[in-house]
Amino acid sequence: MPPMAYNKMMMSETPSPSSLLSSFPGLLGHPSLSHLPPPGDDVHDDPKVCLEAKELWQQFSQYGTEMVITKSGRQMFPQMKFRLSGLDKQAKYILLLDIVAADDLRYKFHNSRWIMAGKSDPEMPKRMYIHPDSPSSGEQWMQKVVSFHKLKLTNNISDKHGLVSS
Repeated sequence: MPPMAYNKMMMSETPSPSSLLSSFPGLLGHPSLSHLPPPGDDVHDDPKVCLEAKELWQQFSQYGTEMVITKSGRQMFPQMKFRLSGLDKQAKYILLLDIVAADDLRYKFHNSRWIMAGKSDPEMPKRMYIHPDSPSSGEQWMQKVVSFHKLKLTNNISDKHGLVSS
């Protein structure tokens, strides 16, 4: 994927825990979920996510910056930081980050630019990164900038240490 194809952040209706679990089977049995009560009808929210340091991300996109990843994992730069609003202060939320390909193509850098080089490999099983403060109340998430600074990207598809493969 070329560096300029940064994935767009998308926010839709807050999924129910059951739909979240069916979408991401890897969440089943995750320690963050084991002590959560079943969802109630008394949660009223309108979640909004705002990317911090947006100008820096735009500069990196404009210049086509790329990042080399390794089997041991590499922290992202710029870091993924967000400000949240519209959460129910009393409700518990689990924040996770899922990175998906912008398209199904493979690219190579040739003559100082990215060009298409055929179809990409088949998509690997979903691996998302659950924020280590999860679950936390909406009030806690909205108090400060949420940083995914511990997130590492890896090209090791068998890694079991919470790294996200891309």
